Amino acid sequence: MSVAGLIINQKSSRSASIMDDLLYVAKRFPGVRSIVLDGIEGLDRTLAELNRAKIDTLIVAGGDGTLQAAFTDSINMRRFEYSPDVVAVPCGMTNVIAADCGLQGAPVGSLDKFLWRRKRGDVRRVTRPLMGVRIGENAPSIYGFFLGAGAFHSAVKFSRSTIQAKGAKRSVALALSVGGYIAKLALGEKPKSAPLLADMHGGENAPYEGQRALTIAMISTLRRLVLGIYPFWGEGDAPLAVTTIDYPSRKLLRAAPLVLRGKSAPWFSREGYQSWRANGLEMGFEGPFVFDGEIYQLEQNQRMTIETTHSAGFLL
Repeated sequence: MSVAGLIINQKSSRSASIMDDLLYVAKRFPGVRSIVLDGIEGLDRTLAELNRAKIDTLIVAGGDGTLQAAFTDSINMRRFEYSPDVVAVPCGMTNVIAADCGLQGAPVGSLDKFLWRRKRGDVRRVTRPLMGVRIGENAPSIYGFFLGAGAFHSAVKFSRSTIQAKGAKRSVALALSVGGYIAKLALGEKPKSAPLLADMHGGENAPYEGQRALTIAMISTLRRLVLGIYPFWGEGDAPLAVTTIDYPSRKLLRAAPLVLRGKSAPWFSREGYQSWRANGLEMGFEGPFVFDGEIYQLEQNQRMTIETTHSAGFLL
């Protein structure tokens, strides 16, 4: 009998309130081992234990940060003799990964339906390239799917202090944050300096190389985000989708509806709106960036390298 492991991060925004229901559903299916974690504390031991149990399916009830931690530990520490397929159950404050390649709908009901389908052999497998992000020369890579820098970090701060504080949650919060921050940039006081001064080397398809003043940079290997937002329109089959907007941003209100839906316009390049696809890239800047909902810092004279040497299999 195949074995599945269910990890529930009880610190994820939604997990605590539905944890008992998730555990109840899992107990109805033989061969599902459930483990509750307090954040990601003990994740390393849990993954090692699930490897010994020879699981073929890893179910993660958490948000983007929990999935990022699981992929990073699994790859860097070679936790699994045979890599399991992953099931993303959206229980976090940000669930961008699950929106593309995870279970849809309410977590408890979608998990129940998935386990019944798994029992019948009625599941679908999709793969997505992983972004391996290395900060500096010797640090281990962090593995995930969506990275934003410059004004994207400011939008996340705006979301957490304003939008989510007023009760908006999950996908709605992300959409309101993006829309609200665009309006703030377009109609309010402009930043006095570039949110991101980046030295970027973005592959053979990149429209520019070297240092550039940017309003925002976004990079992903996902095929869709949330609520129809997908700000990438570059052509080609390379796994990394990259979009940058120059500083100062021009014609932002006119461009925003197109950018958010991944549509281009003939004047985009002239006004500093660029999108392309790459196999990897390298960039240097000083400041914060957001990777799968987690905030990281790139220090002065550090460089960040993004590679796509690993992929993840998801079951739907």
